[in-house]
Amino acid sequence: MIGRTARTVLRASRQQARPPRKVCPFCFEGDHIGGHNHIPHLIVEECQPHHAQLTEERFAAGGEMQKQASSIKSVEMALRSLAVTGHANASAINKLSEGLEFCADKLRAYEASRRARKKSPKRAGKKKRGVTPR
Repeated sequence: MIGRTARTVLRASRQQARPPRKVCPFCFEGDHIGGHNHIPHLIVEECQPHHAQLTEERFAAGGEMQKQASSIKSVEMALRSLAVTGHANASAINKLSEGLEFCADKLRAYEASRRARKKSPKRAGKKKRGVTPR
């Protein structure tokens, strides 16, 4: 049986060997977020690059995808896998929230500048030539 350190080294070398993939709208696949052998009916559709990334993170967190001899061990592996998925979801929601806050700030600044333009009085008449304002 291969140890955790060796698996981590193998995982790191695979990550370096794989070129980064682009996401296309047709590359979605089912991800067994609790592990296929642990909770087979729990599937989420995600793109191939994120599926690969989450699988690597699950391995790094100690989640094993093989069938476990003990049901307690199987539940442990499922919980580790679900924890990684939960962290990924929280990170995505955090990024979305930051983007929404940015948009709200921009909208507030735009509205304030619009109100300021409405309130400023317009100059009546034309400028006189040769006379400089004091």
